[in-house]
Amino acid sequence: MMYTLGIDIGTTNIEYALADDHGKIVYSISRKNPLSSFGLDVMTRISRACEGKLDLMSTTLKDVLKQDIDIITAKSVITTADINNISIAANTTMVHILMNYDCENLGKYPFSPVHTESIKSESSLLGLTDGISFPVNITQGFSAFVGGDIYSGLKTLPSCDDYLFIDMGTNAEMVLTVGSEIYITSAAAGPAFETCAPGHASDAIDALSDMLLLNVMDETGLLNDEYFDSGYDSRNIHFSQKKIRDFQMAKSAVRTGIDLLTAQIDNSLKNTLRIYIAGNFGYNLNISSCIRLGMFPEWFKENAIAVGNTSLKGTLLGNIELEEFLSYKKIKEIYLANLPDFNDMYISNMNF
Repeated sequence: MMYTLGIDIGTTNIEYALADDHGKIVYSISRKNPLSSFGLDVMTRISRACEGKLDLMSTTLKDVLKQDIDIITAKSVITTADINNISIAANTTMVHILMNYDCENLGKYPFSPVHTESIKSESSLLGLTDGISFPVNITQGFSAFVGGDIYSGLKTLPSCDDYLFIDMGTNAEMVLTVGSEIYITSAAAGPAFETCAPGHASDAIDALSDMLLLNVMDETGLLNDEYFDSGYDSRNIHFSQKKIRDFQMAKSAVRTGIDLLTAQIDNSLKNTLRIYIAGNFGYNLNISSCIRLGMFPEWFKENAIAVGNTSLKGTLLGNIELEEFLSYKKIKEIYLANLPDFNDMYISNMNF
């Protein structure tokens, strides 16, 4: 039996799935991305890389990947000789750091990556294995801020549908496909979703929704006087005033991205879209709570579903159907901050 190891290198976490010849996942683990010590978001890491830390960051990431591969083979009682290939999906910044690519142009307009195409390498060349080598395939991306993790996620979706795909993470990447058009964008949500309640982001959404319904805080996110200094506990999660503000900025970035991206199409088409919510929110995301908090618009209510970590799932799938699907599409990237309504809409969407 030979195995494929899928790896999703997220900004906050790295997730692994070992699958057998039949596509059955036989072992999986997750860990915090070690690059968090260089900054919690991609822009900070780009800055650190441009300040001379790129070699160290690349080595740090590769060393952890190697350690985890050793752990996976030991825990699943296989050897590296049983691994047929590694498939990696990651955002464009993580790929640049992994491959030791110059990051300077990632951090300034017009945000020009060194490379967004698929990469084929060998595990030994990347320092991921000793004494044995097998292919490593790194999924292609679209642009500086819509990367291979999103491309990998799209492989898991029905290619015949018109849909809005949102990957909720440190950057909330979005793909809107309607007819022959594909619009892509990225909203800088920051790490608030993943740090508000590590591993339980969907619980944090419900907790904040409860607080709003109980009038513990008002629609501006301001805690009542009795909780302003001490904070408030909801669903075993402690919310300080700062944590609420951080969440508001993240949710406003997401909502503003949704509003501006879907403004590219006729309003009558919105109700026909399938809406897929991916990322660490997992399968337990309460869409109604997200709507109540103003993170999603009301028209999401009937058509939105949470689909989990599609990036990791996509690493275990081929590219043929998606490549054919994309070949018939015209792809346009929307830079949200360049749009005239962005600032006013972002401020307006801060409220619950």
